[in-house]
Amino acid sequence: MGNRRCAYFPIFTREETAGAKLVPGDEIRLKLADWGTNNEGWIGVGHVTKLMQSSEEVCVELRPQYSHQKGPWDVTSGYTVEFVWKATSFDRMQNALKAFAVDDTSVSGVIYHMLLGQAIETNTTIRIHNPPKNWTAPNLPQLNHSQVHAVQKALEQPLTLIQGPPGTGKTVTSASIIYHLARQNQGQVLVTAPSNIAVDQLAEKIHLTGLKVVRILAKSRECLYSPVEFLSLHTQIRNTRTPQAKEFRKLFDLK
Repeated sequence: MGNRRCAYFPIFTREETAGAKLVPGDEIRLKLADWGTNNEGWIGVGHVTKLMQSSEEVCVELRPQYSHQKGPWDVTSGYTVEFVWKATSFDRMQNALKAFAVDDTSVSGVIYHMLLGQAIETNTTIRIHNPPKNWTAPNLPQLNHSQVHAVQKALEQPLTLIQGPPGTGKTVTSASIIYHLARQNQGQVLVTAPSNIAVDQLAEKIHLTGLKVVRILAKSRECLYSPVEFLSLHTQIRNTRTPQAKEFRKLFDLK
């Protein structure tokens, strides 16, 4: 895979991983004791690229610096496999809580009071500039009455919760809201979701409306397949036609 070595081993059970779930993008450290000229051992780090349920195997692609150096490539057993702890998301959570506690401007007043369970004004309405006659965004399915109502309320209120069972068009409705928010010309719109699949689906729908979309991925997921890879930041940078493009491509080849 791109001149990088891959390690395959059986999928762990929940008991073996202390309840942790292995997913593509996870960083893994492989260790082999008593290997080498002086039995100093070997360590390699990579990330999970595939979970093959048919063969019940995990594929770990090693980083270039480990793939290209001398290693125990003929040894098939005796390895220790470890998860590489990544504190980024937890550090961000802690920083957010600290900012929430000491900085009144870190979050909007509406969200601040709702998080603390305090009463807020519910009749606050945001004026929509040049409301459209048709609330359906370009190249998306026609919205029904309930979806149109949800879009209008989301644009008029500082905070909106939209609920619905699977298949009721929440992704299309969300993409329509984002389209109309962007049309208000009040700045860029940040879109988040609880899973990579949900973000990919939203990014695809938003792209269909004609808006410029940049999909941000974790570094560990940049080499994994995505149906919207052409929207990802690293792909757009790689394909840029600026004077710095050649230098960008050199850096990507070294990554």
